[in-house]
Amino acid sequence: MSKKDLESKQEQKIDTKVTLKPKKETQKKVKKTSEIKTLSQALDPIAVSKLETPITVDDNGLNVTVLDNKTLKQFKKSNNKPRPKDKYTYEKNQEGYIVEVSDLRKTYLSGNVATEVLKGISFKIKRGEIAILYGKSGSGKSTLLNIISALDRPTSGKVIVNDISLPYLSNRNQTLFRRENISFIFQNYNLLQNLNSYDNVETGSYLQSDKSKRLDIKKLFVDFDLEQCMYKYPSQMSGGQQQRVSILRAIAKNSEIIVADEPTGALDENTGKIVLKLLQQINKEYKSTIIIVSHDPDIAAIADKVIYLELGHVKNIVEQERKWLIEH
Repeated sequence: MSKKDLESKQEQKIDTKVTLKPKKETQKKVKKTSEIKTLSQALDPIAVSKLETPITVDDNGLNVTVLDNKTLKQFKKSNNKPRPKDKYTYEKNQEGYIVEVSDLRKTYLSGNVATEVLKGISFKIKRGEIAILYGKSGSGKSTLLNIISALDRPTSGKVIVNDISLPYLSNRNQTLFRRENISFIFQNYNLLQNLNSYDNVETGSYLQSDKSKRLDIKKLFVDFDLEQCMYKYPSQMSGGQQQRVSILRAIAKNSEIIVADEPTGALDENTGKIVLKLLQQINKEYKSTIIIVSHDPDIAAIADKVIYLELGHVKNIVEQERKWLIEH
C-alpha cells in the first residue's frame, strides 16, 4: 500500500469517530441568592447551605434576615460563650463612671432567622446616678438591662460595669459578678411566700459575702417606715407593701448597683409614688447607682439621666436635674 493510500485511510477513521454528548445534570437546581424572593425559599435547607452571606427577604411587609451557616455559628458562639481574651479583656471604667456601653448589639436566633433587638447602642452612667432606660414595649430596654446585669450576653460591642468587662466572663463568673455587684427589684415582687418580711429581707443580706457591708435589717424597716410589716407574710400585705419589702431585700445586700424592671408597673399611682420616694432615699443615703426600666414619664422625672430607646436604638439621652420627692 502506497504512502498516499495509507494517509487517506487514516483520515477516514478520524471522520467516523463518534462525539459523545455530556450527560445531563440530574441535581436539583438551586436558586441563586438574587432569585430568592420569599422566606420559605430562603429557609429551604439547600438554599441555606448555599448562602455565603446573610440575606434579607420580605415576609408580608417585614424584612427578615436569614443568616448563612458560617455567620450563624459566629452569632451562636457570641450569644452563648465567653468572648476570647484580647486587649480589651481587663478594660475598666473611665473615672467617675460605673456603666459604659459602646456599639452594643444583641441578635436573637431562631434557626437561621436573626432578629436584631439592640442595634449599636452607646451610653454611660455615672456612679451614684439614677438612670432610666425609657421606651415603649419592644424598644429593647429589658434586653439591655439583662445585659448590663450579666443575665444575658451581647452579640457584639463593649459592656463595662463596675470595672468588669462583661462579655469575657464565664457563666460561673457571671453569677459571681451578679452576687457581688447587682441587686434586683422585680415588678412582681418575687417574695418567698413561706417567709415573713424580715426573713425575706435577710435572704438578700445573705447574698453579700462581705459581712462588713451587710446592713442592719431592723434599722432598715424602721428607717423606711415598714415596722408594722416586719413579721407579716406576703399574703398578709398589700401590693405596695410587698414591693417596698422587696426593695428592702435589694438594699440589704448593699451592692453598688440596683436594677429595677418596671418597679411600679403593678401599683396604683399613690403607692407607686411611695416606692419612688424610697428609691430616691436609698440613692441619697447609700450612694447606690439605680438603673430603672420604665415607660412612665413620672418615673423619668425623678432621674438624673434618661436614656430614650426606640426600636433598638438610642433615640436621645437627656441629663437633667432630678425632681426630688423627698427632702434633700
